[in-house]
Amino acid sequence: MKKIFLILIVFTSQVLLAQYAPAAGEPNTTAIYMDSSIIVAWATGYKDTLFGEDVDDQWKTPEKALGKAQGTSGDIVCLGRSGEITFTFDAFIINQEGPDFVTFENGFSDTFLELGWVEVSQDGINFVRFPNHSLTEEPVDAFGDVDPTKINGYCSKYKQGYGTPFDLDSVHLDSIRFVKLIDISGEGNAYDSDGHIIYDPYKTTGSAGLDIDAIGVIHAGVLRENIKEVSKHQLRIYPNPAQDILQIEFHTSHIKQLVIYDLSGEMVKEINLENYSALNTYQIQVDDLKNGIYFLRIDAQKYQITKKLIISR
Repeated sequence: MKKIFLILIVFTSQVLLAQYAPAAGEPNTTAIYMDSSIIVAWATGYKDTLFGEDVDDQWKTPEKALGKAQGTSGDIVCLGRSGEITFTFDAFIINQEGPDFVTFENGFSDTFLELGWVEVSQDGINFVRFPNHSLTEEPVDAFGDVDPTKINGYCSKYKQGYGTPFDLDSVHLDSIRFVKLIDISGEGNAYDSDGHIIYDPYKTTGSAGLDIDAIGVIHAGVLRENIKEVSKHQLRIYPNPAQDILQIEFHTSHIKQLVIYDLSGEMVKEINLENYSALNTYQIQVDDLKNGIYFLRIDAQKYQITKKLIISR
């Protein structure tokens, strides 16, 4: 029994001393600079904004968080204590190797970090929160320090001009259309994914809470509006990955068109099926497409659906 108790003490101590990525510019940091060429797009819209306490009207400007990150203290939207906002994009954010998008806050130093949760969604209704970890053991005063090596999975791990990367693998999603940011009121009433108390600067006033500069997209796919999911019993696409021929099996009618786009949004193949309203199966030659990721859009009379397609030989 005593041996088990000692093992638990050692394990707990190791957890509390765990080191996450350090500040921007240090070895092994995960920070991404706002001018990085890996960022291919930026948030273009927002919805469902809810401002919290202690934020002046001059900071309630969501438009300032759209487009490219500025890396300044003033060109931001401030959420206030426990506020939240959902950002939209002109492209899917898709899951590929490495980080898929990056968030920028406006911390004026490597350790003045006002934390926020990051949640993502495919439909704008059902959101999944990224795993997050906070090992800050004591309360932090209004202009106190948060050690970046003791936090992970928050949208504000780095100072202004440097973004925090997020990988959709962490939430087991292939693509998303919405990113929600939620301020964490850091007085000790919020908890991380492991049940640890989350502390961050408290109590700030005037521009309290999360200050959002921008959200950058690293891996983007074409976006088509009014996508409606079709049950697996109505649509089957195989093989996927495909080599030379893609088989599409419908258990529905009134399929009008099949379109394939590459990752840049350029249409690479279009097939008109207007004269085949009773069609059950169709084969597409894809041997002329290069290896890579594409999007297959299916236009029907009452719905539209987009599926990820992989060509691999």
